[in-house]
Amino acid sequence: MRLTGTGHVFSNKTREWIITGIIYLAIFLFFIWYHDVRGKPFSLLTTEKCTAIASVYCLGLSLALGPLSRFFGSFGRLLPYRRTLGLTAAFMTIPHVLLATFYLNYKFPETYSEKYFLSWFVSHWFTIVMGLLTFLLFMVIAGYSFPSGLQKLGDRKWRILQKCSYLVMVLIVLHLLSMGKIPKNWIAWLETRDWPLPPGSFATMALCVPVLLLKVVDLIVHGDSLARHSEAEEQH
Repeated sequence: MRLTGTGHVFSNKTREWIITGIIYLAIFLFFIWYHDVRGKPFSLLTTEKCTAIASVYCLGLSLALGPLSRFFGSFGRLLPYRRTLGLTAAFMTIPHVLLATFYLNYKFPETYSEKYFLSWFVSHWFTIVMGLLTFLLFMVIAGYSFPSGLQKLGDRKWRILQKCSYLVMVLIVLHLLSMGKIPKNWIAWLETRDWPLPPGSFATMALCVPVLLLKVVDLIVHGDSLARHSEAEEQH
């Protein structure tokens, strides 16, 4: 079963999955190098961080393709990558969650269990809640991003759920902001430039904000695609 007028949604080819995998791996390796330049050599800690950053970048690319295709028609041929990038981003957050949950508190007890077991997680409860909501919503969206999901939800509800991917991006922004990175890392780096590159969280936010702003501009200029789809159905 396919969405009306968007037959490419479930028809991803092997080539698209391979290219998406290469994109994810390239972003992941880039940020491994990025952290190495910042004095943090490859480890499970940098792996945990870079899997998350690469997932955010793949999600950002996926979300940007729709608006870009409406502003620039040439991007339309890339629309099939929305699904492969989005699903790759979703499922590659699993290593990040597992490492953050079962590795950090044991490897760095002086930080994550300084007062008592998981004390950092308790004192940063809002950060954890935002991360948990991000992960759960991402998994729900990914789980319904298959033909069976469309059949269960129906066209309109399926589209609404897919649009919640932007909410995932908003939750990621809140997750990053609530970690206290701005005064401790971002402003400190801007004032001292102690490392040749800004913090990884800064580079992640530099992707999230433009993607969300692009969507806002798209809504202002082109309106909501769900409303347009409903109008088209009524006309028929």
